[in-house]
Amino acid sequence: MEFNLLILIYGSLYCGVMNKKIVECFLFVCLLLFLFLSCTNHMQERVAVALNFSKDNKQELEKVLSYYKGQSSKLKAAQFLIANMPYHYTYIGWEIDTLKQLKKRSITEGKISEEVIQRWNYFNFMHLPREYDIHKISSAYLIENIDLAFEVWENRPWSKYYSFEDFCEYILAYRIEDEPLESWRRKYYDRYMPILDSLYQGTDVMEAAQKMADYLKTEGFAHYNDFSLPHLGPLFLLDSRVGYCRENCDIATYVMRAVGIPISMDFYEIAPSYNRKHFWSALIDTTHLVVSFNYEEEPMSRKPRPNERKRGKVYRICYGVQPERIKGIFADKCVPSLFRHPFLKDVTNEYFPDSRVTVELDKTSKDGKAYLSIFSIGQLRAIAITEVKGNRADFDFVEPDVSYFPSCMIEGKNVSAGYAFTLKNNAPDYFIPDATSLVEVTLYRKYPMRSNVKNLGNTCGVKIEGADTYDFMKPELLYEVVDTPKVNYNILKVNPKKKYRYIRYSAPKDKFVELAEWRMYAENISQPITPRNITADHPLSELHRKNLDLMDDNDWVSFYMSEVVGEQLIFDLGKPYKLDHILFMPRNDDNFIHLGDSYELFYHAGAQGWISLGKRMAEDTELHYDNVPEGALLWLHNYTRGEEERAFYMKQGKQVFL
Repeated sequence: MEFNLLILIYGSLYCGVMNKKIVECFLFVCLLLFLFLSCTNHMQERVAVALNFSKDNKQELEKVLSYYKGQSSKLKAAQFLIANMPYHYTYIGWEIDTLKQLKKRSITEGKISEEVIQRWNYFNFMHLPREYDIHKISSAYLIENIDLAFEVWENRPWSKYYSFEDFCEYILAYRIEDEPLESWRRKYYDRYMPILDSLYQGTDVMEAAQKMADYLKTEGFAHYNDFSLPHLGPLFLLDSRVGYCRENCDIATYVMRAVGIPISMDFYEIAPSYNRKHFWSALIDTTHLVVSFNYEEEPMSRKPRPNERKRGKVYRICYGVQPERIKGIFADKCVPSLFRHPFLKDVTNEYFPDSRVTVELDKTSKDGKAYLSIFSIGQLRAIAITEVKGNRADFDFVEPDVSYFPSCMIEGKNVSAGYAFTLKNNAPDYFIPDATSLVEVTLYRKYPMRSNVKNLGNTCGVKIEGADTYDFMKPELLYEVVDTPKVNYNILKVNPKKKYRYIRYSAPKDKFVELAEWRMYAENISQPITPRNITADHPLSELHRKNLDLMDDNDWVSFYMSEVVGEQLIFDLGKPYKLDHILFMPRNDDNFIHLGDSYELFYHAGAQGWISLGKRMAEDTELHYDNVPEGALLWLHNYTRGEEERAFYMKQGKQVFL
């Protein structure tokens, strides 16, 4: 492990925010590391380098080492923390404090106004100053952290199944990544240790973790992902349960480590199926297999769950510096930052231990490196790196049944280096288009259907009725939704016997109303009818009365959701009308074909990249192409709106997204 390269790259990254004196000091340390560590990684020598870098804080660190003299295990733990400490830091600035308070407000006030969000769109916390742990951390902080970590660990029956290295990474570490340096372990210990002791006295680490996860779920969590911020910190999250999946994992990490349950946080950089980065908690089981979970979701299981999210490649955030995947990679600025991150460990083998693939390359770069990439938001995003061997590239530990693109860096851009493929039985199943055999396709979407909109607002069973009176004593059934709609934009033709003033929308008894758009049209009238009033069969809260407007805002993503299941909405039209049709749009993600939008279909041609099959203006809820090469991987791009797009192929006339 060449720590000189690590420090050199860190030095180059930090020079822009450090004053001249600090830069000179930092470069001096770089030189020391280059001379001192290029041939060794002995812990004592790494500690010595860290002490040299600590400047005025050296005495505090030496106090810790002296305090544990004669206590072999605790001294080794202190050395582990100090040796890796020079590379850990906190971002500081009033901007972070301000945005954290806005997040806190969102717990009680709901979504922050768009005006406030737009005001902070410019903000990038990575431009703020960094405060390094090794220049600030106190001996009291480290000693408390070490002593408490050992105390809980030595009292746990499962600790005997883990190595000292496991203890250091999954219990002892005092920080996750770039959160504030705060004394958290005692507070979390005092709050949650009695809870675990009251809930579980057994020896199964997963059962203990599940009990704590169940309890954490009762404490609630507010999902709010506006504003880009570093990790919010243990003291903030102790009483302000807000954020997105990362913060959910942070909370679990602090709690579990404080009570002696070995845990880390894993993630994928880009989802094989969606466009987002995603984090989850990773319990390190006594079998040394990982048990992934999110305490808000389904119970833990040592067995793979059906229909789990695709991951592709999995990385773990560690405290200790990890070995370079390829020699010299930490200092190579041409390599994507994911692979230059010194604390990331590729742990895909813990999820897919028997998977590997060798791919053929039709294009290579001068640097001799190849990448495994995911296609997302119109570009290739690298998720794995390897060295090229001739015209081949070997990738270990890769999730099956995901669409991958071999790629390489050409003039700073990640470009296709061969045909896309899926992994089947450790062999690539390539998508090779046959330009001599063209087929006709019908397209309905540009992005896979997520579970939260898969049932299109749970509209199967909805009834639409008309009546002369508000009490619907003599209703006429105008329309019943007998099956889940295939698309979001639906025109319901109705043929009422007479004119009606009142129209009722009734959700099935076990389902909520989830309506994105709702418009009623009368015979021989081109404009939709504006209801005089909209009520429900029960009193509506102020928020729900306000949200009724979401059904008529021309935003196909926003939607009204009822407060109770089986709700009935009653539309007072002001006077009787004989309806002709209804625009009915259930809750959706607006990734169906959007009328009036401009689209272009592409197929993937290996090292040539994406080849256009022509542009279309959507005049209906589907697009037709009759010039598609058989066996091709396809991409439908919308020029008008949105960024959620994924590659797919056609099977038995249907789009299959990978």
